[in-house]
Amino acid sequence: MSEINTPSQTVGPFFHYGLKWEPGEHLFPDAKTPGRRIVLTGTITDGQGAPVPDAFLELWQPDGSGRFGAPVPGSCAGWGRVFTDNDGRYTANTVLPGALGKQAPHILVVLFARGLLRQLITRVYFDGEAANAGDAVLASTGARAATLLARPEGAERYV
Repeated sequence: MSEINTPSQTVGPFFHYGLKWEPGEHLFPDAKTPGRRIVLTGTITDGQGAPVPDAFLELWQPDGSGRFGAPVPGSCAGWGRVFTDNDGRYTANTVLPGALGKQAPHILVVLFARGLLRQLITRVYFDGEAANAGDAVLASTGARAATLLARPEGAERYV
């Protein structure tokens, strides 16, 4: 018997009514988690620049002290899901992550969207962080590093 490879399929589309995540856009829904509260926002677009209204992102990050897991009983473990709206925008309420060893503070992002054969994995770094200069992963992106930087808009919002 010979083996037949199953063809790839694209991811999605995803329907909002079937993907509700109870904490909503709050990665750390309680006040026990160490770190400065921030709001991370962005827009997901396709290769033509059109907004993607049915994508979702999984976000993974340490708390403000640079620790993963639930260091304080009852606090969140440092991950969550957010969904895009009809204009491709997403919002995540979280804390500014702490540095992980020699890695600059960042949030790991796993993007699931229609048209992708596999999920896309990337990072969001924060503009102005001193540790960005020494982060080997960020440095490996060369001229595209600027596309991974969330820029502050006011005291609590990053875009």
